[in-house]
Amino acid sequence: MEPNPTLPKLSTDPPGVQTLASDRDRDLAVDRLSDACSDGRLGLEDFSNRLERALGARTLAELAEIVADLRRPDLQVASSRRRGSSWFVSIMGSTMRRGRWLLGASSQAVAVMGECVLDLRQAEVASRDSHILAVTLMGEITVIVPEGIDVDISGIAIMGSKELRGGDARPLPGSPTIRVTCVAIMGEITVRVKASGTRTGDAEGPPSLEAAGPARWERGLRRRHRRRHGE
Repeated sequence: MEPNPTLPKLSTDPPGVQTLASDRDRDLAVDRLSDACSDGRLGLEDFSNRLERALGARTLAELAEIVADLRRPDLQVASSRRRGSSWFVSIMGSTMRRGRWLLGASSQAVAVMGECVLDLRQAEVASRDSHILAVTLMGEITVIVPEGIDVDISGIAIMGSKELRGGDARPLPGSPTIRVTCVAIMGEITVRVKASGTRTGDAEGPPSLEAAGPARWERGLRRRHRRRHGE
């Protein structure tokens, strides 16, 4: 979704007056936040936090504070296409992407006897509808998404597992969508929805076995597989 240069301005309070916000005022704030997320001025977690505040705001002053730093960008800069990262590959090793980064509209994560972690909590999105194809063979892929973002998981698991954890809360209106298509062969693909403020280390699962060497890494994966299937 391209930023909307014609988005109407939010109403403002006269000095010393606390005017109640209308549904239209809140909708305008949501539109401005959605545009800021899609053009990279807000990461997913920041967007989710602000969106929740905007939907619960009672006064115009509260809404104005939420969007105060989101002025409309230069049109030439805003109209340029943003591609973002698209390939994440781990072969008998470990790949991790976290912090502030740009997720492409279509991305691929591949783990072969390895571990791949994509932490989207501070990530920006190049599209309102982002698709991740996750493929693992005797490996693990974890995608971490902040609470309030719309998440869809689909695909197939053969002697493996695919799972959405912590996704009970309903997505907030106007939030981007993250679609994860899974192909798990004797491996694990997990999409974890984490509340704001959760420590990064808490979300990344058990310590990596990579440092112990390929042989121990493979044995560890087999033990995990046996535990999951009661063997």
